[in-house]
Parts: sequence; C-alpha cells; structure tokens
Amino acid sequence: MRRSILIHALAIPEMMYAFDCICADDKKTPDDYTDIEIVSEAEYRLMTYFENGHVNNDEMRLSDDQECKKIAQNDIKMLKAFVKKYKTADSQWSKYTNHLI
Repeated sequence: MRRSILIHALAIPEMMYAFDCICADDKKTPDDYTDIEIVSEAEYRLMTYFENGHVNNDEMRLSDDQECKKIAQNDIKMLKAFVKKYKTADSQWSKYTNHLI
C-alpha cells in the first residue's frame, strides 16, 4: 500500500512530472523515495516558480497564455499546501523555501 505522502504528491501535476524525470534518471519507482526526499523535491519544484532561469518561472511571469498562468498558480498552491503539511526540519530545501509558504 502506498504511503499517504506519496498519494498526495502524485495528485500534484508538477510532482507527477518530477517523478517521471527523477525516476527515469535514478532508475527507481516513486515508492523508493523517502518522505524527506519527496518533500525536498516538492520544495525544489516550488522554488522553480520564483527563480529566474526556470521554465516554471517564465511560464508564470512571462507567458501571454492566461491558461498557462492559471495552471502555474494552481501548481504553486498545491505545492505550498503539500510542503506545509509534510515539511520537517530535515528537508533539503527548507532554508530556501520558508518564505514561500
């Protein structure tokens, strides 16, 4: 049975995309990642919406497509809620994302 943190993470489109990428690179399944790794990935993905040089940031700030912006804002909302629910002091990106939540 899948852990609740993983079920929640896979319900977030940006995290589904993240798992597609990292699982292929690491030759793992989503179930192989620890809770801390999952939260750290969510924090990193959230950070990409607020840092220049990331596609997520460009889509949110520069896109003329309102639907694209709406999707980005929804992903941000979902990622913030996820991180707030599952974050511990041990997560890798905590010092960078505290101000985003």
